[in-house]
Amino acid sequence: DEIVFTITHASAVTSAVISIIPVPLIESPIQITMVRAIGQVYNQELDEKVVLEILSVIGGNVLLRQLMKLIPYVGVIVNISRVYGTTWAIGAAAEYYFKHNREVEKEELLKVFKTVLKQKTREKETEMKERRTEERLEELKKLLDKELITQEEYDKKREAIISEL
Repeated sequence: DEIVFTITHASAVTSAVISIIPVPLIESPIQITMVRAIGQVYNQELDEKVVLEILSVIGGNVLLRQLMKLIPYVGVIVNISRVYGTTWAIGAAAEYYFKHNREVEKEELLKVFKTVLKQKTREKETEMKERRTEERLEELKKLLDKELITQEEYDKKREAIISEL
């Protein structure tokens, strides 16, 4: 299980990073390789049946995410979080599928996928917003240190940034 966690985590992070490039399905090879690697952990090969079963569960979500990439400025945090969450969810569904020796219903896979998608997408959005807040506060502090803004301006702006959390 720790090996599967490592595979899934590394794949989710990598997929999220390359998803910045506005090319539809750019993260798909990483996700397919991840499913193949998880299958190997359970001594199972990735064949056409596995690909079709797993992709049929997640197809609508992937299509929606790819369409979002085509809309300029839709929100980098939303897209990266969604790719990260989707990759985690694919990994979780693959693990569940292989752990149960490919004897699972489509509805079971969909439930696993949706649960993990929601959880991991929310986690990544929160993490990215917190990181962005830290960056904004650091920039604000630099402005104060360089005496480009007053202490009063700093305090006011700092309060506004923190209130957005």
